[in-house]
Amino acid sequence: MNNMWTRKHLLKSLLALGLLPLSSFAQSKDEAQKEEVLPKKVDVIVIGSGAAGMSAAIAARDKGARTVVLEKMPIIGGNTLISSGVVNAPDEKNQKLQGIEDSNEWFYKQTLAAGHDKADPVLVKVLTDRSYQTIQWLESIGVKFKKGVFQVYGGLWPRGHYPSVSHGRGYVAALSEQCRAKDIPILTNVQVVGLIKEGSRVIGVEARFKNQLKKFYADKAVIIASGGFSANKALYTKLDPRLEGMTFTGASSATGEMIGIAEKAGAAVSDMEYIQCNLGPDVGYSHRSGYHLDVTRHVLVNIHGKRFVAEDGARDYLRDAVLQQPNKIVYSIVDKNGFQNLSSLFQQAGILGEIEGEHFENNDLAELAKKMKVPPENLVNTIKEYNQAVETKKDPYGREVWMLTQKIETPPFYAARVRMAVHYTMGGIVINENAQVLTKEREPIKGLYAAGEVTTGVHGSNRVGGNGLLDAFVFGRIAGENAAVGL
Repeated sequence: MNNMWTRKHLLKSLLALGLLPLSSFAQSKDEAQKEEVLPKKVDVIVIGSGAAGMSAAIAARDKGARTVVLEKMPIIGGNTLISSGVVNAPDEKNQKLQGIEDSNEWFYKQTLAAGHDKADPVLVKVLTDRSYQTIQWLESIGVKFKKGVFQVYGGLWPRGHYPSVSHGRGYVAALSEQCRAKDIPILTNVQVVGLIKEGSRVIGVEARFKNQLKKFYADKAVIIASGGFSANKALYTKLDPRLEGMTFTGASSATGEMIGIAEKAGAAVSDMEYIQCNLGPDVGYSHRSGYHLDVTRHVLVNIHGKRFVAEDGARDYLRDAVLQQPNKIVYSIVDKNGFQNLSSLFQQAGILGEIEGEHFENNDLAELAKKMKVPPENLVNTIKEYNQAVETKKDPYGREVWMLTQKIETPPFYAARVRMAVHYTMGGIVINENAQVLTKEREPIKGLYAAGEVTTGVHGSNRVGGNGLLDAFVFGRIAGENAAVGL
């Protein structure tokens, strides 16, 4: 039964991305009957099938715990599936080959500072100290990374590892294959609506399945790994009125109800007002691509065709700069080399975006500007000035020297019209370094753990680009390990 469940939902995730034919879902009568059988009791219940959830399930199973994953959506993967896929980690071998100096200590200091010293230093230390071993673990389960490292948008340092399989698809495939191999069921269309407590201990969950309320019990623990609330427009607008009218970049499943459910069970919730924005599609358009992922290969210009910011800054700094521009609309610009350096999914989104009218391509910068409806002379001069900055290593907007390496000079040239969109929520359930959920008195709730974007304390008021998935993998594994042994 378990192997059938995980195989079925891995295939469904790949199908949703257009990577498998419909025939991959042919089911036998026996398989259909097996789907009605759900485990009533296990050692560990994991809520959510993204990076944090599946990492937790695998870690718990490796410690000998009978584990099940409950996913409210019909496909697995959550935000992980459509994420950029970048994971930060100091990597001495690869970074030395690129002339980059780095360390866990520098990573720690940068992460704390980027979050304006509002993160829990203990959690940040765990995150950064376990970063490279997380890359090694991912490689051990079949994830492949491209050679070298780079600085992702908002990443602050060239330590981003990029998977060979575009975006988060490779992670979801590798993690779900591990679940299949380790006999961990992943049950979809199961919506958790409450936590079951016996005294002060969490002993299970109540969930809606096939329009019926079911109770699932765990002998050891429940792990919440259900993601944040970046798709909950009513909530994020209430928390930060500046976000009124913004769209969001992630999965529609990120509605955050488990935060309230955990709070009702006694969990402390904090920092809900810390909400991160990223460049996304203009309102009314659907293709998120943009061309800003690799900071060395793009510039941002406003509707006047002029640069206005150091593109290698922190994400909250970039957000504020974009929101100050006319109409709050900007364009990310790359040349042929920058476009070819994008993942295949970003390239595909760019092509589809051109059809919709939010992405533009031309062999001549002046003609590109006309398509963009910005002053041609301004855009031509802006790119000329930027290329001069690459030559002199002096940027009037303050880009760091190592971010001035790639000229924008090889046609065709590309532009994407983007504006800020809600991307990530830093607030949520309070945990400690063992991924235990804490009460308002900061005491662990027995039998309850949490990991990933549903938690708070790891990023402070601003998340470093490339730290979101790292957080999910690191604390997902910690949660699973500790839940299995009943810490």
